[in-house]
Amino acid sequence: MIVFLESLLKEHSTVKVLIVLLALFLFGTVLGYLIELFFRRFVSVKKWVNPGFMKGPWLPMYGFGLVFMFFFCYLVYFFLPKDLALYNPHGNLFGREGVNYASVYDLVPISIITLVMILLEFIAGLIFVKGFKMRLWDYSNMKGNILGIICPAFNVAWFSLAVFYYYCLNPIVYQAFSYLFAYFFGNEKGVVGHVGTIFVLGLIYGIFLVDLVKSLGVFNKVVQFAKEKQLLENYEKLKEEYQRVTLLAKSKIVESLPDAIKNNLKKEKKPSKLRIALKKFFLIDPNKNQTDSNYDENGRPLKEK
Repeated sequence: MIVFLESLLKEHSTVKVLIVLLALFLFGTVLGYLIELFFRRFVSVKKWVNPGFMKGPWLPMYGFGLVFMFFFCYLVYFFLPKDLALYNPHGNLFGREGVNYASVYDLVPISIITLVMILLEFIAGLIFVKGFKMRLWDYSNMKGNILGIICPAFNVAWFSLAVFYYYCLNPIVYQAFSYLFAYFFGNEKGVVGHVGTIFVLGLIYGIFLVDLVKSLGVFNKVVQFAKEKQLLENYEKLKEEYQRVTLLAKSKIVESLPDAIKNNLKKEKKPSKLRIALKKFFLIDPNKNQTDSNYDENGRPLKEK
């Protein structure tokens, strides 16, 4: 296998570029998963949930997003006239000279990246809502939303991400692409560098694909399997006992604290005026809490009826 891979890489440069793009895709997939994991834990849902439909740490939409942002930046840098000043602090970025200041022409790649990310989010959401009858995210309480999949508030977030990527990450991603290419295939023409690493990358993608295939049908099978094997009832009993023991331990810890700290913990924390104003501005119903309505008790996405 490794000998075949080595001979293939020596003859086809297109395969080499594809392998490096696959490495970037995998990196974006895992990084996006971590971002969503902590965002839902500390901002939206306020608990640990699996933000994706797969079991492993993958969010393919972010992988596609990273590859598309890199690819479209390449197209813009390649096809726009060379005399137009585009931000390029390191020089020789996609064959252009260095410019270390922002210009109005930067809005072209930033706008393209924003539109691509919004379109990618809409297509991915539509596939899961219409095809798999589940919502991995829900913007139906956000003003101006379309099918609960995209909304103006998060479109602004995608624009902010595009700005951040273009000015901060794009040069780094370009250099990472160059370094990965040199690491995988060597610096000399016809020399293959680390075939073993490429083989490991293929193994990781094998795990990814197995997870993908299993996850596509996992949601409607898990509950049925649990019912047939009478595991659901036992699991609920175990979960209730765990919650009871946890609450008892927490109460003992609280009771052992000084009175001043206990009184402070018991005080009801009111949301700030800024938080209330933002809810009224962005949400259709500020009193409606649906941040975790599309997740079950185990942190998995619910199937829609």
